[in-house]
Amino acid sequence: MEVAGIDVSGTVISSAVVAAVVAAVSSFLTQRYLMERKAQVDYQYEARKRLNEAIGPLRMQLLFAARDVVRRTRGHIGKGWDMDPSGSFVRSSIYRLLRPLAISQLIERQMSTADFGVDPGGIALLRFNAAAERMLTGNEIVLNHPGADWETQSQHLFRDNLRAAAFLLIKGEEGGQEVIGYAEFQQRYPEVLHIDELRDLALIFQESGDSLTKNPLFWLRFVGYGHLCAHLIATQGTSVGFEDVPLPVEDLLRRTVDDDISNRTGEYKQAFDGILSQGL
Repeated sequence: MEVAGIDVSGTVISSAVVAAVVAAVSSFLTQRYLMERKAQVDYQYEARKRLNEAIGPLRMQLLFAARDVVRRTRGHIGKGWDMDPSGSFVRSSIYRLLRPLAISQLIERQMSTADFGVDPGGIALLRFNAAAERMLTGNEIVLNHPGADWETQSQHLFRDNLRAAAFLLIKGEEGGQEVIGYAEFQQRYPEVLHIDELRDLALIFQESGDSLTKNPLFWLRFVGYGHLCAHLIATQGTSVGFEDVPLPVEDLLRRTVDDDISNRTGEYKQAFDGILSQGL
């Protein structure tokens, strides 16, 4: 076939061949992409399913436990308390303080074998545990306070001891462990001063008079911990019905008898928020 004296039959055939090859390659690549995408979606679905089965109930338990910490922190001011470790107030306070940490230990164990990269909320739960330990044991929030005592457990617990105390709330064998309820905690540990892992924490309450505000640095940590729990509820709990009620951090810190803390509440609040922003 000639067009304007030029034989184009070969060109037409070549173009058809090229078009066919391009179409075939395009179809192959499209099918390959769709198959890979389906495999990725299927994997993520199954991974999320496994992760939810592993930590879904624990996530809800942690939110309830965090809510109890916020309520105890907020409700501690304004009145005197019976700080006898054999009384119900101290026992229930110790249980409330340790319960989120115990649940976090179980979450950490479950997530050690799961792909938590498919669920950013899972990473947030791990960050909660790390931040809680920093609030209750670390030096970031103390801001070089002149009265800080790092040699004894009069204002804080050492990190390993805090973990050991929280572990007392866990029962069961590996793979089937759970956190005990308060009634069982009372039965197991009726005299908290006689339990090595709980004694120093109980003594902090006992030696604080009728209010934790009289132990300024422990109160600082307690408020920071409550602030962390309130943040967890705000970021993880509102979508499932929890009320976002921010803790009045600076007002709570002003209740202490320590001028260094009560006059620098804004700086301490910034220190709390700095810990919230840290990674694992």
